[in-house]
Amino acid sequence: MILVRHGSGFDADERDLDPSVGASTRDAIRDRHRADGRLLSYATNLIRGAVHGDFGDSRSLGTPVRELLAQRGPTTLRILATGTAAAWLAGLLWAISLAIFRAPALAGASTMANACLLCLPTAAIAALLLNANWPAEAVLAVSLVPKVFQVSRGLLLQAVENNEVLAARARGLGTGRILGCYVLPRVAAPLLAWLAATTGMAVAAVVPIEVICDVPGLGQFAWKAALARDLPVLVVLTLLVAIVIQFSNGASALVARRLEGQRA
Repeated sequence: MILVRHGSGFDADERDLDPSVGASTRDAIRDRHRADGRLLSYATNLIRGAVHGDFGDSRSLGTPVRELLAQRGPTTLRILATGTAAAWLAGLLWAISLAIFRAPALAGASTMANACLLCLPTAAIAALLLNANWPAEAVLAVSLVPKVFQVSRGLLLQAVENNEVLAARARGLGTGRILGCYVLPRVAAPLLAWLAATTGMAVAAVVPIEVICDVPGLGQFAWKAALARDLPVLVVLTLLVAIVIQFSNGASALVARRLEGQRA
């Protein structure tokens, strides 16, 4: 909120340059900007309203923010849940296949493909896949897969070189049993930590994806609010993103500690 308030052009309003706008309207606009500039009172009123479920009204749309969140929230949640789950499924299977089948040609091709995907910004991936009529969930999955694969592959390659894994392989245990009993339990905790990190990446990626794919979700809502300098919407959405990221980090850390305790 402080960054938005002190950002360049916060007090500017294009209606000041409109000759059809009357003096009383201009005075009301300036009074509203001055009220937004009182950070302590603004934050107090925001918290007081949020306790009662009132997040204020959108300045650009003239609609209560709570109603807009209820309308657009399910769409964004579906994209985040489906896209992140698909990315993790594809990335893990990709990394596990390389850890099991150590073919140099396959590893080289995978490294090159992953590097190409990492070099593409999310907006470029969305623009390319939009022409192929891919849904927003698939676009999010494609943008996250290289990140999931890169970290998962490094963790799995370290795990398969562990002495316990080498001893299990020497005893003639099958690949599936080695993977399920020795490799995956060893990398479960760091993978959960990376899952929490990818949650934040997914939230950031959903903004350009919804804008380019024209999906009426919270990402598109945030983009339009930023263009309109809609402070109530920006503050509420920023708080929601912070809560989601902190919750995912806390949950992953709790589960990771329990897994480490069970292994110990």
